[in-house]
Amino acid sequence: MNIASTLTNIATDVEQGFNDSYPHVIYRLLVNGTDIGTMIQDRLMRMVITDNRGIETDSIEIELSDHDGLLDIPPKGAEIEAWIGWSNTGLVYKGKYLVKERGHQGAPDILTLRAEAADLKTAFKKKKERSFDKKTIADIIQTIALEHGLNPIVNETLGIIELPHLDQNESDANLITRIADEHDAIAMVKNGNLLFMPKGEGKTMSGNPLPEVIITRSDGDSHQYSDTDGADEVSGVTAYYYDNTHAKRKKVTVGMSDENTREIRNIQRDKQTAEHVAKAEFNKIKSKSATFSFTLAYGRPELIPESPLSFIGFKALIDDIVWLGTRVIHEYNESGGYTTKCEAEVYLPDADSLSELIDNERGGYTGILAYYKDGKKTATVTKGDQATPKRLTYLYKNRQTATVAVDREYKALQDVKD
Repeated sequence: MNIASTLTNIATDVEQGFNDSYPHVIYRLLVNGTDIGTMIQDRLMRMVITDNRGIETDSIEIELSDHDGLLDIPPKGAEIEAWIGWSNTGLVYKGKYLVKERGHQGAPDILTLRAEAADLKTAFKKKKERSFDKKTIADIIQTIALEHGLNPIVNETLGIIELPHLDQNESDANLITRIADEHDAIAMVKNGNLLFMPKGEGKTMSGNPLPEVIITRSDGDSHQYSDTDGADEVSGVTAYYYDNTHAKRKKVTVGMSDENTREIRNIQRDKQTAEHVAKAEFNKIKSKSATFSFTLAYGRPELIPESPLSFIGFKALIDDIVWLGTRVIHEYNESGGYTTKCEAEVYLPDADSLSELIDNERGGYTGILAYYKDGKKTATVTKGDQATPKRLTYLYKNRQTATVAVDREYKALQDVKD
């Protein structure tokens, strides 16, 4: 090895060591395929990437200094691709966007670009009128995906559900959102794919389950937790459907049938739809029983919606359970700072277990049942008679925290009976 090569290797090692000890933010931006990193290196004032769950449009906002008036304003519809990360861990791809809005203000002169995810084209939001007869969810998602040049990826369990009849008098975006809402699922357009999956079963680009992200109190800059007793007071959800065979209105109930049961007034098209709608509404209520948002002073580019989240160092009611990310905002500023804000909701246990379908009136609770995470599986802890157990809403992080919750709830149940 010659001296030049040796010096080069030493310089590389020194640089890598510096990056590991003092990482700095790195980013990459392409506009219509051209890398503009060098051009805007001293001009980028702010970049905000918002990653939403569901069909709600992802977006990027970029502010550039135009102090010398030399910046060209890109045309509407220009394509932006974005990456962000840290010098010691590398870049993470954040998507492709189309410029929808441009702004220029001064002094000092600033150029602002606002762009939305390129996957959600205008045609996806145009109203259509048609019907689907005896089609499975997979059939419908595939039809819509192919019409828009997308690759359909549908959860197998949801995909085989047949919808006897479905009328469309809305956009494709609204239709698949409606189907998702009825089945407690998520419909998303990401990186050329039309995804349809149960909440909490997000996948990586390679198709593997999203890894759990662990956040410690020292990682955070700020946080906000809130809960209400409204979700706990709702013991069940009732939905109605019309039975054509017997020419009468019938009902199905998810959860407990008592004075605290919430009713869905709209008559559903059939029993199957009523069951799915009641389950979805019940799970929606329970998932909103508590919310948590936090801002990380040191941005985490790998954080995306549907990521399972675990927290350490906060209050027990935050640390003891698993959370689910719903919206992630990555923000870079001109001082070199990069933060990530995440909004989260309660990660529910297996939905079918939590929202057991009940067709008849039942009495009070006889025991307690809680779910906890056991590796890649969901396990249970019980106490008391399990004939009619109260199923605790949360998915607990481990058996210990689930047991504490079961003991606490069982004591409260006994106190009420006494």
